[in-house]
Amino acid sequence: MLQEFMIRDIARIMNGRIRGNDRELARGVSYNSSCTKPGDIFFALRGTRTDGHAYVAAAAGAGAVASVVTRACGTATEIEVKDTLYGLGEFAKFYRRRFDPRTIAIAGTNGKTTVKNLIGNMLRKKYSVCCTKGNLNSLIGAPLTVLGLEPHHEYFVVEIGTNHPGEIGRLSDIVKPDLGVITNISCGHLEGFGSLEAIRNEDLALVNSLPGNGRAFLGEGVGEVAFPNTTYITMNEIKDLRIDETGTSFNFAGEKYATRLLGFSNAVNCLVALQVARHLAVDYHCRQAALDHTQPEPGRLEPLYHKELLIINDCYNANPVSMRAAFDLISHFNRHRVAVIGDMRELGESQIDYHREIGEYARSHCDTLLTTGALAAHYRGRHFKDRRALVNFLVGHLAGDEVVLIKASRALEFEKIIDEILRRI
Repeated sequence: MLQEFMIRDIARIMNGRIRGNDRELARGVSYNSSCTKPGDIFFALRGTRTDGHAYVAAAAGAGAVASVVTRACGTATEIEVKDTLYGLGEFAKFYRRRFDPRTIAIAGTNGKTTVKNLIGNMLRKKYSVCCTKGNLNSLIGAPLTVLGLEPHHEYFVVEIGTNHPGEIGRLSDIVKPDLGVITNISCGHLEGFGSLEAIRNEDLALVNSLPGNGRAFLGEGVGEVAFPNTTYITMNEIKDLRIDETGTSFNFAGEKYATRLLGFSNAVNCLVALQVARHLAVDYHCRQAALDHTQPEPGRLEPLYHKELLIINDCYNANPVSMRAAFDLISHFNRHRVAVIGDMRELGESQIDYHREIGEYARSHCDTLLTTGALAAHYRGRHFKDRRALVNFLVGHLAGDEVVLIKASRALEFEKIIDEILRRI
């Protein structure tokens, strides 16, 4: 956060009640007491496992000038509000109004972070850009990204995500986009929404938030919308696609592009970013240079080599569409193809059916299918009771020149499988 804010002004923005010194100046924001710096205002947020109110004293000890709380915690200066998460959003919403960057918000089921990176890298060739770091796209992460805006920023590229109804609308209200991107819509987070139509309606809140002179860029699965200024992005715009271990190349609109990102799904991510950049008059050389510069995000179709062995680290998350994309990728490689896959979470009542369908797809796209996890037995591969048993088997049967796909939902922590394989081979 660039400017200093007086505590009394922050309280007013959040409709909060102050106990303590209302004339203190805040110079930053934190919600993790271990990362709190002198001059920060600390937001006591409730999570699924922890409650930030338990760390208010620690934050004050680290130099926080005040804490935003829902109940008194006994430190020198506190702002009491009804909901600390909502308060953080209100503060970010107020802060956003102080600046006027052209803002691009990116939603969708798959590819948000990669598309955000691509668009940001294309724009950085000519402009000053504030961009979401990593995948801070939640009701916590997106407001924190807003608070990184500075007066010199000409573009603001922000990722917004959801797993419960109402979040995209709330985040759109905070970030105030001029352009909205929905990468695609598929059956991710069904547990929180119940149906694909509900997911679609959630993401369309981004389009509904756009100003009359804004523009929407809509990928596969979104369907037609009433918003007049809309660019529909379809896969058949990609021509002469070539995929191998070193990257992906294709033609689009008569122009040749190449990227180190792997697979057809990443070609589509590039296509989405290219459409946005062309609309913003970013020239071809800047667009291609950005594709050259953009590296795979850790855990997202990330190639890892150990001598002749190739591991595809795709364990950041998993749903049926991203599973198919990963298997499509390794089917292009002229190697023995081993897949190590686990549960796909948050798929609701049809979760077993989805696992059975992906298992059938997997068996037709790989040579060896190894599975572990509570739902993973439904893939009908060689199933193991835990990660340790699976790794013991895999390490004992590797020739050293295979491609090994590692993929599961984030909660299964399959990155630990990668660490163990690399430690033991």
